[in-house]
Amino acid sequence: MTMDAAWALQSALYTALSNDEELQGLLGNPARIHDEVPADATFPLLQLGAVRMQPYEGVEGGFEHIIRMTCFSRYGGRKEGKQIADICRRILQNAQLSLEGCELAASRLVFEDHLKIADPDIYQATMRYRFVTVPLMAEVA
Repeated sequence: MTMDAAWALQSALYTALSNDEELQGLLGNPARIHDEVPADATFPLLQLGAVRMQPYEGVEGGFEHIIRMTCFSRYGGRKEGKQIADICRRILQNAQLSLEGCELAASRLVFEDHLKIADPDIYQATMRYRFVTVPLMAEVA
């Protein structure tokens, strides 16, 4: 169930984000959402990045997933990254996503950072989200 829940969540996140028309307006259609940023990347883009996963106490087969998402932008400031982060928050905060083989019991933003990175032209918006997945029909304590 561990890998199944992790992959079901990542797939549902990708689908929800990439199908959003407002996000497509900034990230293109198909939306530039990547697991790993390509060397020849077009900006702006969103990376579904690092994941920390642990058992969710009180629910057999439940897991807490902490997922980092990062928007990379060459807009020339933080505006584009903030717009993309706002859209992600609208989509993911208390989301009701359909997952294969499990249910999403919780979805919330943990924190968001906006900064300029070493490359003189790249700004990033980093978001960390907490998701809880439980087996179908599980009782959450």
